[in-house]
Amino acid sequence: MSWRGGTVELTGREFNLVEYLMRSKGRVLTRTQILEHVWGYDFDPSTNVVDVCIQRIREKIASLGDDDAGESPIESVRGVGYRLRKPP
Repeated sequence: MSWRGGTVELTGREFNLVEYLMRSKGRVLTRTQILEHVWGYDFDPSTNVVDVCIQRIREKIASLGDDDAGESPIESVRGVGYRLRKPP
């Protein structure tokens, strides 16, 4: 994945998650939707596997050392889920 001129190495699952967000065109996806699509089977709805995966992706992006590294392309929508930010 490329972000602001840098390259981020993603695992297969991380790549699938980012791809799913990209294909949603700014829609907010719930954790359940992400679990079903990316992991391919039902998980306990109280699992934090989506949150952990999102956090790892954000950490990899932050490791690029960009001045705006705190700004992740993945936006949290409190109480709902996640979406990919629209480019500036």
